[in-house]
Amino acid sequence: MAQEVGIGAEFQELAKAYAKAEKELSIKAYVAILICKKVDGKEVVLHRYDLPRESVERWQWVIDWRKAKFVCADPRSYIYTTMSFYDKTSGEKYGFRSDLSQLVALKSKITLQENRVAAYIKANQGNLFFDEATDPALQKIRAKVEFAKERVALAEARLKAKVEQYQKEQQ
Repeated sequence: MAQEVGIGAEFQELAKAYAKAEKELSIKAYVAILICKKVDGKEVVLHRYDLPRESVERWQWVIDWRKAKFVCADPRSYIYTTMSFYDKTSGEKYGFRSDLSQLVALKSKITLQENRVAAYIKANQGNLFFDEATDPALQKIRAKVEFAKERVALAEARLKAKVEQYQKEQQ
C-alpha cells in the first residue's frame, strides 16, 4: 500500500491535507502576541497584537520594534513576548493537543488515506488478480477510514456546540 514518495513531497501532501481540513472547518487561524514583563512575580501585559497567522512573519519587525521600545523605557525589567494560536470564529485554542488541532489532524489523515487508496486502486487497474471489493488491505484501510469519519463527525458536533456557545457569549 505504501508508495515511494520523497520527504519533501510527503510534507507537501500533508500540508495540503491540513489546509483542506482547515478550509472545510472554516478555521480562521489567528495569533495573539503579547509583550509582557514580570512585576512582583505577576505577568503584566504591556501590549497585545491579534494578527492572522499568515501575516506574523511579515509584521515581526513591528513586534520587535515595540518590544525594543519597552526595553529602552525600562531596561532593568525582563521583557518578553508570547504567542498563542486560536481560531477567530470559535475562540477555540489552536495549539498542541487542543480539540481544534486534533480535529484538523484527524481530517487531514483521512484525506491522506483516501488519496492513497485512490492511488493504490489506480496503480492496480491493469492487474488481473486485483479485485477492489475483495482486496484485504483495501478493506482494512476503508474500515479504518470509516471509523475515523465517525470520530470526526462527533468531534465536529462538539466543536459546533462550542462555537455556538462562544458566539452567544460574544453577543
